[in-house]
Amino acid sequence: MKPTIEPIDKSTSLSWHFVDYHCDHTVRESHCGWHYHNEIELVVYQDPHGVVSAKTVLGDYIGDAEHNCAYLMGPGLPHMVSSTASATEDHPASSHVLWLDQCWLESLIATVPELSPISALLVRAHKGLKFSPDTGEKLHALMSDACDLKPSVQFSHVIDILLLLCEDKAAKPLTSRPYCFYVAKDSPINHKLEKAQQFIADHYHKPLGVDDMCRHLHMSESSVYRMFEKHFSESFSDHLKRYRLGKACELLMRTKTPIAVVAEKVGFSNLSNFNRQFKAMKNMTPMAFRKQFL
Repeated sequence: MKPTIEPIDKSTSLSWHFVDYHCDHTVRESHCGWHYHNEIELVVYQDPHGVVSAKTVLGDYIGDAEHNCAYLMGPGLPHMVSSTASATEDHPASSHVLWLDQCWLESLIATVPELSPISALLVRAHKGLKFSPDTGEKLHALMSDACDLKPSVQFSHVIDILLLLCEDKAAKPLTSRPYCFYVAKDSPINHKLEKAQQFIADHYHKPLGVDDMCRHLHMSESSVYRMFEKHFSESFSDHLKRYRLGKACELLMRTKTPIAVVAEKVGFSNLSNFNRQFKAMKNMTPMAFRKQFL
């Protein structure tokens, strides 16, 4: 049940990666666990026959993954999907995903000023964006089977996709605050950030304080505080709390574990505090959250 920093296949291109997921059979339960990427992620869902029932959780946002629904997520934005399907070969459903390397995108924008509107889009993506169904339909045409195209043609599709996203005035931000994880790959702090993330992933269910992180990273308390504020846009304690609550969401979605046990498993020693913190983040109680996935 450890959370993951999901790696992206870079065999085709170091800068982007397309993938298609198709469903043409009954699925009692499909669950993509609480995770995030160091890349930007765009996903569009195709369900013209209404054969899939899916919930998407992005940070503190919960929504339905419906036909022509498209989401853009910035680096570090945690998310997960829970779904069931009654699809058949005659009534299939699919999802199409594009991952983008932010460092490459920023260098591309710097080289081609005409692409400057994409910069504002990337900033907005730190809160997650949901696009209009019309944009979702156009994205499907550009993304479906793009993984089978030559890299030079894929590049053309990537640019068309990004400009299409920039033009959607109906795009809505989703989370209450920005989630941000981006640092240049050659930066000396990158290794520290990866160690910090893995340390939380390994120990979130135990009592964990900033002093433990300081010892693990061989950094002073003030340096750890500055690192989290700068690269995660939140304090260490807030980052840990959100991480724990994300794991609680996963347990509530996937299991029938009693809520008191869920709280203990994710590192909350006090049930009342867990309930209070959960409601503050999700605007609902843990029980109400679970009922959405029954």
